[in-house]
Amino acid sequence: MRTIVVYDDTGKKSEVIEDIIGEKGFSDVVVRKRRLEDYYHDELKKIYPGLIWKKICSVFECADLIREMELYVGSDVKVMHCFSNYLISDSEKASLSFKKLSFIDEVYGVFDGKRAAACMFPDAGAYLSFCKKVMSGQKAWDLIRNEKESFEIEGLVDIGIINHFIQCITGSFDSRFFNSFLGNEYTLVKSSTNKKKIKAEYCFYHLLPEDMKFWFVMPFLYQETDQTASYSMERLHMADLAIKWVHGSMNTAEFEELMDKYFFFLNSRHEKECTEDEYRKTAVSLFVDKVNARIAELKRHPGYGKMESLLDVCEHTGIDDLAAKYFSLKEKIEGRMKYPSRMVIGHGDLCFANTMYNKSTQTLKFIDPKGALSETELWTNPYYDVAKLSHSVCGRYDFFNNALFDIKIDENFSCVLEIPFNNREYQEIFRKKVVENGFDYWSVRIYEASLFLSMLPLHMDNPHKVFGFILNVKNILKEIEENV
Repeated sequence: MRTIVVYDDTGKKSEVIEDIIGEKGFSDVVVRKRRLEDYYHDELKKIYPGLIWKKICSVFECADLIREMELYVGSDVKVMHCFSNYLISDSEKASLSFKKLSFIDEVYGVFDGKRAAACMFPDAGAYLSFCKKVMSGQKAWDLIRNEKESFEIEGLVDIGIINHFIQCITGSFDSRFFNSFLGNEYTLVKSSTNKKKIKAEYCFYHLLPEDMKFWFVMPFLYQETDQTASYSMERLHMADLAIKWVHGSMNTAEFEELMDKYFFFLNSRHEKECTEDEYRKTAVSLFVDKVNARIAELKRHPGYGKMESLLDVCEHTGIDDLAAKYFSLKEKIEGRMKYPSRMVIGHGDLCFANTMYNKSTQTLKFIDPKGALSETELWTNPYYDVAKLSHSVCGRYDFFNNALFDIKIDENFSCVLEIPFNNREYQEIFRKKVVENGFDYWSVRIYEASLFLSMLPLHMDNPHKVFGFILNVKNILKEIEENV
């Protein structure tokens, strides 16, 4: 018996989902460096190792599909038509239903509640009839609803539903995600064993000046147990901006509007005068002491020796050399600047992953601030938030966080970092906005480099990612060196 699976990627996306992923179909959404189609295909191949996989992205492709299916008429073939807006969430439960394909002798609709998830056909002839009706303009899912025989399937989730889609693309990206998100359709409950951090995030909002609060998602109902702390938030039907960014669904015009809104926030932060010594101490804490402490932490990691050896062989450099170059360039840039002696109330981690964004409503909301337990802890260096933003725009941090990068060896046996996104135009827009809003671009970039250096020990559970960060720092410092 041959098994043919037709993967239907013709379904229309909601406006919110289309805003996030652009013109891509569900099949091309990337989670952990793999397309959702690959996940579905690989799960079914475990059940039917010799399956023939067909994908359609338009109903017009049914004409070619019909011609192919005619070749199988009269042979021992079973066919399943499935929809790309479904993801296999529990392979063990789903496989019990998928295995029924081998035994059917009539057409069966496969349902997730009232929604058609797939359809099974006992032979090529039955499927040909189905295809011809689709070609005539009838909707595939409507035809499935009219089938006499049907059964319910477990282990699938409809990512055409915005909540499911957002959970799919955000919940599986990063193994370092240590917070637990629970709740219902309208609220989220964020909890962690790191009680101090959760309390600081909760208190941060309530310590903010009134005119800054509208930028942030409001936390409420703070609770503690012996082991954990938690707070609740409104569940916004939006994905974080990093998802939109890595799927390439933002053109330069939209990006420029977004940057204008970001810098409106940056300029609306409350500020206060401070002494030159206070400014210097804060800057040293963020951009010197933090880097030194994290490099020392990296060196204490059991895997550091192997990482250092790899750097020595491939790059003929080490972490200390990289840090020395960073500090040298930082001193050169700061030596030509006269920074205003002031502090601002900052978010503390203003990367795309902590920004909820909806293009159609022009809504921009921030989540996961650094936190504060007192009013004093709200204040920070004015450049820090801008450097965090540069971290995403110029440094392409979100591509690392989503495993969308590769490291290859060139003909000189050197490592080459490959990130599948040319951010040149976006970087120029960002640079223009930085300068227009009174910040020094190369100061922002050198501080951005410090962020990548500071993250190295925090990601040693993923050496490939850490090595990517190191190569990225090397590239950033080279760019700075060539321009300063």
